[in-house]
Amino acid sequence: MKIADETPRKEDSRKKRSVRLVVKIFDVRAHFNENIKDVEAKFGLAKREVKTDLHSAEEIWRSQVVFLESSLDFYIHEIVKYGFLKIFNGDWEETEQSRNFRLRFPLLMKMYKDAGNAAQSLSDEIDEINRENCFLNFDNMQNNLKMVGLKVDGKYKPFVNELYGRRNKIAHQSDRIPGSAEKCVIKETDVKSYIKKVKEIVSSIDEQVKENNKR
Repeated sequence: MKIADETPRKEDSRKKRSVRLVVKIFDVRAHFNENIKDVEAKFGLAKREVKTDLHSAEEIWRSQVVFLESSLDFYIHEIVKYGFLKIFNGDWEETEQSRNFRLRFPLLMKMYKDAGNAAQSLSDEIDEINRENCFLNFDNMQNNLKMVGLKVDGKYKPFVNELYGRRNKIAHQSDRIPGSAEKCVIKETDVKSYIKKVKEIVSSIDEQVKENNKR
């Protein structure tokens, strides 16, 4: 039975499993695009506010940073889960990290007893394992992507860590500078620059996924 995924791939000698993928790459990207659309929609709100209340506009820009980071986080979680399921299905090459990925014995028993729903069980387990994991500083992001044979270009490391730090400062410190308690400066151009680079990172990962699905 052909795996239910959108991308055709060349046949090779690797063993295939007759299981249906519960995560499709089309959906992963669609979710990201929806989230980014919501983030960008807030520019209109800020534009109206900035004419009469700069503080309100700045708070909207700050909220965009938090939601942008959440959009990237959700994308990375979904793409890692997708990659694991592709490896499990025999469509992608195993990695050293995926071979060492540990599963709980109750899950193994569940997959053994209900092989028809093995992919869903594995998907649920990955969600549970990664629920509390933060993928958003560069090293954590890179390590998690590496498990499924993907990566972020090292040139984005300063940006990824900067965005992560700014998100944390906004979410946990009201975007204030310790000591003086003054608010950090934020501009519309800052947010647009963040969005542009996040899109570049996601597009780069998407291209790697496409290449993997051609093999």
